[in-house]
Amino acid sequence: MSQQTKRIGLIGLSAKGSWASRSHIHYLADTHYYKITALQNSTKASAKEAAEQFSLSDAATYGDPSDIAKDANVDIVAISVKVPGRYETVKPALEAGKDVFVEWPLARTLADAEEFVKLAKEKNVRTLVGLQARQSPSIIKAKELVESGKLGRILGTQMYGHGVGWGAMTPEFMLYAMDEDNGATLASIPFGHAVDALCYVLGEIESLNAVKKNLLPEISLVGNDGKEIKKVKKTAHDYISITGTLVRGGAVDVTYVGDFSRTGRNFYWEINGTEGSLVLTAPVGHIQTCEPTLEYINSDGKRETIEVEKSETTREQEYIHPGDLSFNVGRAWDAWAGDETAKGKGASVVTFEDALVRHRMLDAIFRSAEEGTRQRYL
Repeated sequence: MSQQTKRIGLIGLSAKGSWASRSHIHYLADTHYYKITALQNSTKASAKEAAEQFSLSDAATYGDPSDIAKDANVDIVAISVKVPGRYETVKPALEAGKDVFVEWPLARTLADAEEFVKLAKEKNVRTLVGLQARQSPSIIKAKELVESGKLGRILGTQMYGHGVGWGAMTPEFMLYAMDEDNGATLASIPFGHAVDALCYVLGEIESLNAVKKNLLPEISLVGNDGKEIKKVKKTAHDYISITGTLVRGGAVDVTYVGDFSRTGRNFYWEINGTEGSLVLTAPVGHIQTCEPTLEYINSDGKRETIEVEKSETTREQEYIHPGDLSFNVGRAWDAWAGDETAKGKGASVVTFEDALVRHRMLDAIFRSAEEGTRQRYL
C-alpha cells in the first residue's frame, strides 16, 4: 500500500444491494488513493457477508459504529446509510478524530448538521459530502459558460423535475422515505441535489417563497411484481415549489413533483441571459445520478448542442435498475485526494460547511411553506 493511500472504514455496504454497492465500491475497488480496510453494518454478520460479496477479505468487520471509528487502521470513515441512521454513525467518527465522508443530506435535521460542523471544526478533521451533481461534466460546463459571460447578464432560471419516488405507490425499501420526520424527502434528496447544482452554477438565492404539499396522504405499498400489498399512510410531501431572487440578480423558479412524468419531462432546466440561454434536460430528476444534455441558444434563436465528457456509468437504466453509478462519486473522491486531472476537469470538494448552507436553505423553504412568508437562509 503506497504512502499516499488513505484507509477507509465504510459504513453501509450491503451484500443485498445499497447505494454504496452501486456507486462507491466500483470506484474504491479500482483506485490507488484509497483502500477499504474496515466495514460496519447493523450487525457484524452483515458486515462479514458484504466483505465476502465484494472480495474484501482483509477488511475488519464491525456491528457498532463506535468500533469502526476507533479502529487505528482507518483514516477515513465513509458513511452511506439511510438518513435516519446518520447521527449515530457520523458523531462517533468525528469524536474519534477521523476524516469523514457522508452522503447527502448530511443529517436528518438542521440541528444535527450544525452539530456535525461544529464538532468537525473542533476536531480539525477533513470532511466530504455526497452532493455529487457538482461533479457532473454537464453541470461543470454550465457553470463555466455562465461565468464566461456567454449568456450575458443572467435574467432568471426555471427548473422542473420529478423525483421518481413519493408518488401514488412505493416499494418496501422506500417506505421509510414516506415519513417526513425521517428526513429522506423529495426536498432533501432529488430537489436538494438539483437545487445545489443550480446554486453551484448561478450562486445562492437571496430570498424565497415556498409551497410544500402532501397531496397523496395514502398510497399503495407494492411488491417486486408491482402489485399492491396494502394501503399505507404517507406524511412526506410530494410537491415542492420555490420562487426567489438570486444574490447576483435574476429570478428563480424551481418545482419538484413525485413519481415520473407522464409527458417525459422528468428534468428540465433553463437559464436565461441577455445574450443567450442554456437548457439542460435529463431522463430522471435525480441529476446527481445521470448526465444532463446541454444546449445553448443564442439571441437569434440558433441552437447549439454543447458536448461534454461522457460517462458509461450514468445512463437512465442504470438509475432505475442496479448498476454502476460511480462516475460523479469517483470524481468527488479524486478531488478529495488532490488528483490534478480531476481538479483540472472541474471536480471539487464539497464540505460539511457547504452542506450546512443547503440544510439552512431547506429549513428556510419549510418555514416559508408553513408560515406563508418570504425567507432568507444566508
